[in-house]
Amino acid sequence: MRKLIQAFAVLACIMSLDSCIVYKGLKYGNAAVDDYTVFEQDTVHRGPMAFTFPELSETERVLDTMRLNFYLARQDSICRMSIPEAMERTGKPAAALIIRNDTIVFEHYYGGWNRDSQSCIFSVTKTITSMLCGIALKEGYIKSLSDPVTDYIPELQKEDPLFDSLKIEHLLDMTAGLKFKENYSWNPFSKMAHLYMGNDAMKVVKNMKFSHKPGEYYHYDSMTSQILGIIIERATGMPYAQYLSGKVWQPLGMEKNALIGLDSRKHRVAKSYAGLTSNVRDLAKIGRLYLNSGNWNGTQIIDSAFVARSLSTHVSGEKDKYLYSYSWYWGILGDKSFSNIDSLVNYYNDRHNLPEDVMFSGWVRQGKGKAKALLHQGGHWAFGLYGQVLYVNPRKNIIGVFLGADRTEDYQNVFEKAMNALYTL
Repeated sequence: MRKLIQAFAVLACIMSLDSCIVYKGLKYGNAAVDDYTVFEQDTVHRGPMAFTFPELSETERVLDTMRLNFYLARQDSICRMSIPEAMERTGKPAAALIIRNDTIVFEHYYGGWNRDSQSCIFSVTKTITSMLCGIALKEGYIKSLSDPVTDYIPELQKEDPLFDSLKIEHLLDMTAGLKFKENYSWNPFSKMAHLYMGNDAMKVVKNMKFSHKPGEYYHYDSMTSQILGIIIERATGMPYAQYLSGKVWQPLGMEKNALIGLDSRKHRVAKSYAGLTSNVRDLAKIGRLYLNSGNWNGTQIIDSAFVARSLSTHVSGEKDKYLYSYSWYWGILGDKSFSNIDSLVNYYNDRHNLPEDVMFSGWVRQGKGKAKALLHQGGHWAFGLYGQVLYVNPRKNIIGVFLGADRTEDYQNVFEKAMNALYTL
């Protein structure tokens, strides 16, 4: 009986602490696209004038009527139908937007969503944070990407001497070497839970350890973007939301205010790794900025060199399928391994050995003297939890944005097929 009473007492204590990680986990469960309704937020303000993309007329929207064969996992069947029909059959809230040559060619909303519907974009936020870093660099708030993080967060010097070796560029490329496990299953003891549901992000940062020296190899890690967000706030002397408002949301003519999640009302550290809430049309303007080398209607928002670096590969040594450069995914590994680089290059230099519209653009070490080809279709992706996507393809002048409310392969498969169909037009 005593143990039972103690258990109830502990549970009562947990339930009484609104900021407690365990309590938040029990109350809200796993992360969701509407977390902006339950966690503390700061507003990213739009300006007085909105930019709107021109649109194809209904009769010109070929992707709306094109009929293709789709395999729909939920139905376990292959059906021939239009792309909008295929997406409609998934039955979940979602928004899909495709822009080509600066014109909307495909735009559909499902499950009660509409043009104004907003979603937490999760890790697509990392790409926004990378962009803000580029802007802060252009404006001189950040002196150099080679600066150690301790120049901006000096209190980390006493936490671990390796912080002095951690540079801003390591954060951008996720080669920080931090001991951080990207675990999205709810675990109140994980660093991810403390970062996402805790009320003191800086405390979590200070408690970080290193698994290896900074710069040795790529490892996907949300903590890198969290530290980068803190650096931006320290360097500019502005909250994340204020800087994003003045440098991006207002000059790009966003249609709606955005939101950025905060760790707490007390500390107000922005969740710069996964906390932004926006809509497809406004996110597409981020894509347009990158397609135009950081220039927005004659105003250089980000230096073109930073954009070029973002949309290129300069990270190697990872065995994963994708590579990450300045918070953009870049390229995909080929299936064939080679014992040396010369044989790999010779093989892929023959364009007949490449899939249609795919080019060879480098290689990645696989260990034991082997390497795999880095193949590239000309596109770059920003991905977020549950299938959030911002896609840019400078070769094809295409922007794609997909926001979804559910972890579903059907939506992603259909959206990918729509993009591929556009390549053929």
